[in-house]
Amino acid sequence: MTTETTPPRSLGAVMSSEAGYEAEVDDSPLRVSGFVSLLLALLSGFAIVALPMVAVAIASILFGIYALRKSDSQSIPVGTTAARIGILLAVLFGSWGIARATFKTQTLGGQAEYFARQFVRVASQGNKIYASELQKSYVNRYLKTMPLEERYQQAREERERQIAAAAENGGGGPGPDEEDSTVTDLVKYSPDHKWYLDRPVRVYSHYGRQMAEVILADSQAEKPYRLMLILEYLINKDNGDGEWYVETCTPFRKRIVAEKVL
Repeated sequence: MTTETTPPRSLGAVMSSEAGYEAEVDDSPLRVSGFVSLLLALLSGFAIVALPMVAVAIASILFGIYALRKSDSQSIPVGTTAARIGILLAVLFGSWGIARATFKTQTLGGQAEYFARQFVRVASQGNKIYASELQKSYVNRYLKTMPLEERYQQAREERERQIAAAAENGGGGPGPDEEDSTVTDLVKYSPDHKWYLDRPVRVYSHYGRQMAEVILADSQAEKPYRLMLILEYLINKDNGDGEWYVETCTPFRKRIVAEKVL
């Protein structure tokens, strides 16, 4: 006697056909812009040390806003969480970078204005030696313990001997010192003369050098007179302190800029 046996169906088949179970399909839309926003937000962290990277933070915010747009699907789009995190980080890093740059500009600008005013005051007192020292970087200045008057006198005598020796030999030698007429002319002003800041101090970077432009105006003159001082900020490697020096001191003149470059 033979019997027929029916092979048992799998549990998955029973659940799907007999029990009415159906696998759910995730139809949530994908927002790639949300992940782009998060990536740009992480890159915008460099805005803390480089202000131009704030543009990356702005781009991250724009991508994040685009990723959070309304969807026709009832499910939450994939990538919106990344977009929210990206916007938050971009705002944080961007604000941090702007605040740091603003604080640095105000601090260095205030220091540069103070140093420029002190330089003008020293020059107005007729102290050419100290004015000359303030026009040197800290590595080229004489030590505080050195008698500056004697040292400058020795340098002046040595230069005169070189000029005399060159003249006797009939050869060309070092020419006479040419004093900065602008600095020398400041002696006609009283040390307490009121100099007004003509415009906000411009702090900028020039080929890696931290510079500041200070323009002081003499409103009491018959003709408006403005003095432009270009200063450089250096870090003293010995003690880590910041050191200013006056690189240029000239009457202010408008820069000549070509309207078109051929």
